[in-house]
Amino acid sequence: MMPPSLGAGRMQLQGGQPFDTGLAERIEALGGRADALWRRLVEIEDALAVREWWMLGRSFPEARLLAEISSLLAVARGEMENALSQGFGYASLRADSTDQYNAVGRDDTMRTGDPAWVAGCREQAVGLLRMIASGLPPMLQYAQMLRNYGEQLGIATPALDSFGIVTDRLNEINDALRQPPQ
Repeated sequence: MMPPSLGAGRMQLQGGQPFDTGLAERIEALGGRADALWRRLVEIEDALAVREWWMLGRSFPEARLLAEISSLLAVARGEMENALSQGFGYASLRADSTDQYNAVGRDDTMRTGDPAWVAGCREQAVGLLRMIASGLPPMLQYAQMLRNYGEQLGIATPALDSFGIVTDRLNEINDALRQPPQ
């Protein structure tokens, strides 16, 4: 993400209310915290991009769970980008597309007949699930804090809505991790 520009739309408050310098500094600090959560979401999303987990979903249940989590993370990351843009004037440097990782895992479906390879992928999936499970509670708490502080500071409604969606998607990931993969 790029820091806020000095252009129009920077740190807009609900109803376009004017704000004092102290409030502007608190809002800018909140934007920095939101950017930190966005970066963490990107890191996890990138870690999951080692292969197309949905393609392995028939081979082992952990792959299906990772595919679901990847989808939820993509939504959360996109909403964080929206919040940073709408509420804080950040411009995104990430040029995402839905097929960003389309070359990764292309041969995976051909190797599903190799038990050793499948076992290695499953081990990798379990490690990724553990990493996500250990990092999720603080991320969820952080997302809730961003929404609460954003409400207190009166940032733009689209940014608050995005913080709410991020919290919802992280809660869905948390729920998915609580159930054994099927």
